[in-house]
Amino acid sequence: MHVFFSQIFNMIMGTVLIIIIFALPIVLTFTNVINLLRNKPTTLQFVEVLTIVAGTILTLILYGVIGLVDYDKPLYTGAIYPAWHAPIASWHMPTILVLGFIGIIGFLLIRLSNGALPPLTLLLCFASMFIGCILALMWIIQLSPHLFDGVLYRVDTFYLCLFPFNCIILYISAVIKAVGAYIPEEKETVYKNAILQKLNIILRNSKSWPLAIVVLTIPILAVVMIVLVILGQHPDAAIKAFTETSDWLLSQKISPPSVEAPSGHYLCTVSLRGHRRVVKPLRYGLRHNNKIVVNRQLCVANAFEDLLKERVPKGHRVIRYIYDKYGYPLSKHIKTPLSADVVYILMKPLEWIFVAVLYLMDRKPENRIAGQYLPYRLY
Repeated sequence: MHVFFSQIFNMIMGTVLIIIIFALPIVLTFTNVINLLRNKPTTLQFVEVLTIVAGTILTLILYGVIGLVDYDKPLYTGAIYPAWHAPIASWHMPTILVLGFIGIIGFLLIRLSNGALPPLTLLLCFASMFIGCILALMWIIQLSPHLFDGVLYRVDTFYLCLFPFNCIILYISAVIKAVGAYIPEEKETVYKNAILQKLNIILRNSKSWPLAIVVLTIPILAVVMIVLVILGQHPDAAIKAFTETSDWLLSQKISPPSVEAPSGHYLCTVSLRGHRRVVKPLRYGLRHNNKIVVNRQLCVANAFEDLLKERVPKGHRVIRYIYDKYGYPLSKHIKTPLSADVVYILMKPLEWIFVAVLYLMDRKPENRIAGQYLPYRLY
């Protein structure tokens, strides 16, 4: 009986989790769109804050779970792997995240204060949300070619666009609400400070708002870019984040050909998944008629096995049995560049032993090493 109720509980919790992940974004989107289409958008602080918090968390989790890779790495084929490369270059991601959070901060300041802000602060919030709108629009445009065919799952690209779309809706709604509340309240207000009074006059005149917002985005972007450049980002990272990609609308790069998903040989997995500066891939090779990425460590290990097969066939069969028994299960656990790097480093002493044996027992060791995974023999 206890097991039965435990299964029922797990089923209910699983259903609730699925509803939160898939249904909640749709419900929030419809709510925000309907609110915007009303003549006078109302303040739905709980819904709006939930949209921002849940949207940020779920989008970041989804982006991470998909396991997107940059354009300079080959995609896997023959298994459940991403069908497209990352829509944002990972080395420029800090700039995108900072610009996105600037828009969110501007929105939250307006909404949580109900628009009761000084004129300069209000305009700066408008400018921040304008930056967020442009970024969200670029994100949606970038992902639009594969909006309904997905990267890993059929709907993942669509869900990746939901939060940016909601940001645009919320920002527009916040501007309408804040301006509508500001004009009647500040119509008769006269500020002693000349700058504040000038800004107050600008806010009263609706024709001046677009120009004022665009002008104020310049100092905000300047300050943000200076800080990001000091921290190692490029000045034009906001643009290159979208262009230094492949497979998407704004992409300008060409990726290497797709390769067969690694199976049976964990060093194949290491050479493909590890960081290039660590595992040092050399070229493409052929293994069981499938294209793979090879590095020197992989070639050395295979050359050593090839030598054993020639000189000590019985010993080779024993080693091959052990390798097949433990190597393939190990390869399934090498899922990140860091884990591949660790395996590569741990294998280094064994690689040196293999090289020593090859140089002791083979007349042309480098030819044997270089000839691995080629369609012809060099030795």
